[in-house]
Amino acid sequence: MKGPRFFREALAEYEDAAAYYEMQAPGLGDRLVCMIDEALALAMEFPLAGKRVEDAPARYELRQQVLAVFDIKVIYTVRDDTLLVVAVFHGHRRPGYWLERLQKLG
Repeated sequence: MKGPRFFREALAEYEDAAAYYEMQAPGLGDRLVCMIDEALALAMEFPLAGKRVEDAPARYELRQQVLAVFDIKVIYTVRDDTLLVVAVFHGHRRPGYWLERLQKLG
């Protein structure tokens, strides 16, 4: 499997979250990056292991990895043998705001 590839918005969310946590405490942003990278590596090896995203139409086959320490959700799917990251966000902020991005999946 190739990837991960990020939607532009998802990459910005990932970078913003890392910067935010790094401002909270030195090294915390790096810890978040490591945890997200580990979650993505797991998703690439076992793409169906992530929990299905119930808020999205089933045809998109979206899955999620949740980083319990930070309550960050990483939403992804597989397209053309590539892991595609749709959103990276805090689990309690603006639920479902990213659903409009699914139009890009066709």
